[in-house]
Amino acid sequence: MCGAVRRRNNRVAMNLPVEVIADGKRQRAVTQDLSPLGMFIRMTPPLPIGTVVQIVLSPNGQRLITTGQVSHSLNEVEARTLGRSPGMGVVFRDPVRPQDEQFGDAVRRLLDRHHSSQPASDLRIVVADPETRILERLSTALGNAGFSVATASNGMEAIGACLSKTPDVVLIERDMPIVDGLHVLQEMGRHAHLASVPVMMMSDDGSDLSRLRMLQLGAMDFIPKPFTVLEVILRARRWARLTKRDPDRVVLRGTLSELGLPTLLTMFEQDRKSGQLSITREHFVTWIDVLDGKIIRARSSELDADTQTVMMTVLDWKDGYFELSGAPPAQASAAEPITSVTHLLLEHARRTDEASRTS
Repeated sequence: MCGAVRRRNNRVAMNLPVEVIADGKRQRAVTQDLSPLGMFIRMTPPLPIGTVVQIVLSPNGQRLITTGQVSHSLNEVEARTLGRSPGMGVVFRDPVRPQDEQFGDAVRRLLDRHHSSQPASDLRIVVADPETRILERLSTALGNAGFSVATASNGMEAIGACLSKTPDVVLIERDMPIVDGLHVLQEMGRHAHLASVPVMMMSDDGSDLSRLRMLQLGAMDFIPKPFTVLEVILRARRWARLTKRDPDRVVLRGTLSELGLPTLLTMFEQDRKSGQLSITREHFVTWIDVLDGKIIRARSSELDADTQTVMMTVLDWKDGYFELSGAPPAQASAAEPITSVTHLLLEHARRTDEASRTS
């Protein structure tokens, strides 16, 4: 069988009459969605997982048949919980007979016709969840709501989907196989074109500590499970549209434990970066305005002091969370830059050395 991610990526909502033949019994049903490699069929009760079935479609009156296997099923209780119809997912087998090829060609023509009749979407979303049923539910609903949807069932696939084409918004489950959603957040923060993408995190764990950890690493929103699809659509559209209008996007974020402040400032100086760097540690925040790689101003919620003093203090921080966003405030551009980053770091090293000798 072909990979599950490819199957979900190409799935679209489509209601088609279909015949299902299993153990010599024939049942008529209707599809809920369709892809080149499978379909979801509304059926009560659904057939057991693993059942081999014959699927018959008759587009334009031509009877076409292929073989498939039930990959997952939803009973009435499960379907009601997920906001879907009872039924089953069927994966088509790889073509082994000419009639399988004809069936596949017909499915592709149906999908091409559907796509050509749809207005082009200007909003792209990556949805990641290890649960097939949740992923398909979200993919179908968001696709119907006008999003171009890419899906992933583990953290590595989510990162790959984001790197292959920058999304406008990401919706990801915190607990994912291979690498979890928190790792995906951190990895996105290391790429300039992904650091500004708003990430909505889903989880069964809605504790204050869990939500704080997500927000510290860069998540813009938290959606507790269970959720309603309408809620997800509204939030996703709002974040995606907001990003397109926001000129002061986050262009870099991460943790000081992984990338220290001296290294960050040296990189800014070498690349002549401009923006506002905010650093959060516990409940203290420091804002550093940078213009063409030079530090213009530094302010802190921890102490009321001049830029030099604030910088000497924050350079001692070994942990915390940082974000570089947009251009520095207009009033900062009129200020005189302090000494270069190189000289600032040398002065901090000198003071640290003196303090260690004294102690």
